[in-house]
Amino acid sequence: MECSLKEHRGRVDQVHVNRNDTQAVSCSYDGSVIIWDIVTHSRIMCMFQSTMFKGVVYHPDESQLLTTGSDRKITYWDCFDAEAIRMLDGSTDGEVNALAITNAGEHFVSGGEDKLVKVWSYDEGNNIFKGVGHSGQITRIGIAPN
Repeated sequence: MECSLKEHRGRVDQVHVNRNDTQAVSCSYDGSVIIWDIVTHSRIMCMFQSTMFKGVVYHPDESQLLTTGSDRKITYWDCFDAEAIRMLDGSTDGEVNALAITNAGEHFVSGGEDKLVKVWSYDEGNNIFKGVGHSGQITRIGIAPN
C-alpha cells in the first residue's frame, strides 16, 4: 500500500479511477464526494449534499460527474468548480443505488429500490426507457463496452 486517503467520515460506497490513472473519485454515506489526485495522494476537491451517496461515475470526457443516493436524485457535477449543474428526479419510489454511463457519454443507466432499470439521455436528462423485471432492489449496474 502506498497511502491511505482518509477524509470520508462514513462508509465509502464507490470509487472510480479516471482514464489516465491520475485521479479517482469516491462517494460516501457521509454526504461527500471527493476527487483525489492519486499520484500525489491528495484531495483535489469535495462536493457535499444532504444525501447518502451510493453511486458516482465520471462522464467519459471527465469534465463532469454523475452522483446518486438516498435523496432519489441524480446530480450532474462540474469537475472544475465542484458545483451542481443539474438535478434529476431519479425515482419517486426509493433510493437510487447504481449508475453506469456509456463509453460515448450519450446515455446513462440507473437502478435502485424501485426495482427499475432506467435509461437516460445525458444531455436532455430525459428518462427514455424503463426496464421492469427485477423482484428486488438493484444495487449495482453495468453497461457492456460494445
